[in-house]
Amino acid sequence: MKISKIPGFGNYGQIVDGADFDHITDEEWIDIGKKHLKNFVTVFRNPKITLDQWHSRFPKFGPLKANMRAYFMKKYGRNPDALKPETWQDLDLEDQLYFKSKQHMLEKTEGGNFLFRIYGAKDSEGNLLGAFSTGDVGWHSNESGTLTFAPEVTLIGGEHMIGSATGFVQTADYYESLSESFRSELDEMVIIHKYLEGKINDAEMDDMAFRTHVKLGFCPVEGNEVPLVITSPGGIKGLHYTVNSADSIKGMSKQESERVFAEIDKGLFTDHYIWDHHYQHNNDFLMFDNSITLHRRLKGDHTRKAYRMQYDPSNLLDAPWMPYHQKQYSDQYSREIHELIEILGITNFKLPPLAT
Repeated sequence: MKISKIPGFGNYGQIVDGADFDHITDEEWIDIGKKHLKNFVTVFRNPKITLDQWHSRFPKFGPLKANMRAYFMKKYGRNPDALKPETWQDLDLEDQLYFKSKQHMLEKTEGGNFLFRIYGAKDSEGNLLGAFSTGDVGWHSNESGTLTFAPEVTLIGGEHMIGSATGFVQTADYYESLSESFRSELDEMVIIHKYLEGKINDAEMDDMAFRTHVKLGFCPVEGNEVPLVITSPGGIKGLHYTVNSADSIKGMSKQESERVFAEIDKGLFTDHYIWDHHYQHNNDFLMFDNSITLHRRLKGDHTRKAYRMQYDPSNLLDAPWMPYHQKQYSDQYSREIHELIEILGITNFKLPPLAT
């Protein structure tokens, strides 16, 4: 197994060649995970791995975690099951649509695990069999409109990946390149989030079920406030610049906010901070930061199939992750993450102390 730096991605990124998951030990896997936190993006090129091996590895880093489960638990007092229609009966129409469509987006592996497809094919009745069907997918951050977003994501290719690319823009080098005065201004900024229809994928405009998935998955509650500058789980400071739902900056008018966004865009979205992984193998898999790194997709037709999970790397950390620097939001995060972990029944998680 050979590990090398990603070329043209600033100070970050690593590529792993020759990985055989029949022989990678738990100790080696944890070491890879810790190195990944300092690199934001890790690409395994043409590894020897099954879907069940991929699925079983990431809970060793920390729990699989999705805010959506807690959202429904708080709203209905239970977690509806996409595979059990009898649990949808009293849901509102938008939530029923979410679960009716999600039931077709899950695939059962040989080992009995259910994986969420990124896929554009439809069944004989016209049901979409995955999310983000075709074409380009714009820059985005998962669970962008919440304080308790999952900071890590993994994606594995399945079929017809060649000819498409998964791209990344890391904000750490950009943030460090700024003047001290501009950094100090950004440090105090707070983004107000709103679901922005069509910001990620054109299919949102035409497919109501997919639109519902994007809205609930990224920004279920409009008006949430999330600081712009945070620290990643690897201890690196950058921008949580979640452009897919960033509507305005707290305390600024829409016009003033747009001017700041335009200034950031001009400096950030350049070749120096962007790297696109063009698939040469269908089974490549990626691990990537979701805190101060954005991702996108280039191309991809309806036959392209991949699978995605998100997780919290709590087991890799020596202390609880505290991403926010402003006391108001740090305290709020502590309260909300305690509530989230309790609702989800997660036990292997390093919780920060509650604010007194």
